[in-house]
Amino acid sequence: MNAIPDIPNSFEGKVPQGFVNDVNGWAFSQGELDRNKGKLLTLDIDFGNHCSLNCPHCFRRNNRADFGISRVLQYDDAVEIITQAKKLGLRSVKFLGAGEPFENLRFLEFLRFLKKMDVIPLIFTKGGLIGDDSQVAKWYSHYGVFTGRELVAELVKVNASILLGFNSFDTDVQDKMVGGVSGYTLKRNRALELLVDAGFNKGNPTSLALICTPITNANIGEVFEIYKWGRERNLHVVTCPTMVSGRCSNEAWASITPCEEGLVGLYTKIYLFNIEKGIQTLGQIKNEGIASYAGAHPCNQIACGMYVTLSGKVLRCPGDDVTVFGSIWNDSLENIWLNSGNFTRQGTFNCGCPPKMGKSIPLGLFGKVMANLERLG
Repeated sequence: MNAIPDIPNSFEGKVPQGFVNDVNGWAFSQGELDRNKGKLLTLDIDFGNHCSLNCPHCFRRNNRADFGISRVLQYDDAVEIITQAKKLGLRSVKFLGAGEPFENLRFLEFLRFLKKMDVIPLIFTKGGLIGDDSQVAKWYSHYGVFTGRELVAELVKVNASILLGFNSFDTDVQDKMVGGVSGYTLKRNRALELLVDAGFNKGNPTSLALICTPITNANIGEVFEIYKWGRERNLHVVTCPTMVSGRCSNEAWASITPCEEGLVGLYTKIYLFNIEKGIQTLGQIKNEGIASYAGAHPCNQIACGMYVTLSGKVLRCPGDDVTVFGSIWNDSLENIWLNSGNFTRQGTFNCGCPPKMGKSIPLGLFGKVMANLERLG
């Protein structure tokens, strides 16, 4: 059954002049990177590990970085990491895991701390908790927050950007993609409607994204429709093939990833749509290069950021659970950053996606998409 959230269009025809193809706080322009070379502008960080879902493609379950874990990040450790990072230029933090960030009794407290530090929080969430008042009350009643609408109002106050998991309109497909949790999709849809009601998609750039990842054999047929639907509502849509870490390491990614021809066709349609809507010009795409996130802002995480995991290990990025730069238990964040491979890439605007290249992202994908655009765009 298709269950499409009730959200009106934001744009008729082309997007307005000056439209920013990004979500607030995520990536950085070439100018920002040039002006801040050598700075640690962003961090990905784990905050707790509780999750009521069981996504079969989860990049954090069975993660090699967590093998043999003996000590995990506590609240005070996270505060210290942010304090150190702020001195290095920190402007934003992305919460990816290891669990569902909202399923943590101290999460709102930490978001309020980030607000005081003038750091933008970007929260990857499946949204089921926001859309379920009983779960909101369970996790947030000690803050005086009892409903999804009240929780969303708190997220406005802390200047959060929400990166909402959105793999499918179909309730059967989507419920299966979070581990067979019946009724999840309708809660996610309610969360999206509450966020839109609160104005998360009103800004430029927007503060609300749909995370349509991974592209799999199960949902590739509707990814383009999700992309169009989202962009017409000023929802930044992030879509790409699966990470090759966690449950999709050890070649597990291969069984769910569509063929190269299918991915080339999907990326091409997305970029042609962007050109048609005025989101990008062909010249801009040639200058920026094809992004690993189809049609979205190129990823420059590994030129200005790092990933601090629940175990205290510092990784190149969330998609790579092998390249370890150090441990916060053994060294300062500054030393880890200055000696990291990411520091050597400072100023790079489009980093592609090294962990996925030649795996879930075929080596010829970007070149074939660009050739299609030059021929058709």
